[in-house]
Amino acid sequence: MKKGLLILLASVLLTGCESNETVDDNNVEPELSTITCVMDDVSYDGYTLDSEYIVNYSGDYVDNVVTTETVTSDSEDILDYMEEYLNQTYQVSSDTYGGYTYDISRSSNQVSANVTIDYNVMDLEQFKEDQPSISSYIENGKFLVSGIVEMYESFGATCE
Repeated sequence: MKKGLLILLASVLLTGCESNETVDDNNVEPELSTITCVMDDVSYDGYTLDSEYIVNYSGDYVDNVVTTETVTSDSEDILDYMEEYLNQTYQVSSDTYGGYTYDISRSSNQVSANVTIDYNVMDLEQFKEDQPSISSYIENGKFLVSGIVEMYESFGATCE
């Protein structure tokens, strides 16, 4: 369960790689691009985790990430814990760094989190100070697309 929580926490702070680019008529750098990373049916002790990260970016820099995470379990205790954990973690991240909007919902055997992290609003300097291991992924006060993709792949996301 600890490994699953670490992946969830990392995705919360960062919150599979198919690229769709829109290029203007002048054939210049893409205006808007999207990369999608997914992790399906990752099993932990008593639950599974499915995650999808949609990275929206311009040029080399991330604008925002839209994340959907679903924890599935037959254990009410695990679902209770995950629901509380996700609510608390996203609230703390939002209060500390800004840029987070989220909704946590619960169904019969699932807890789902729908999260958007706006990196243009987020306090990346504070984030970098608190998470020094990601400092190489921030350039000119912006999160690098290559860095966020590398992190999601290191968590086990499949990027196509």
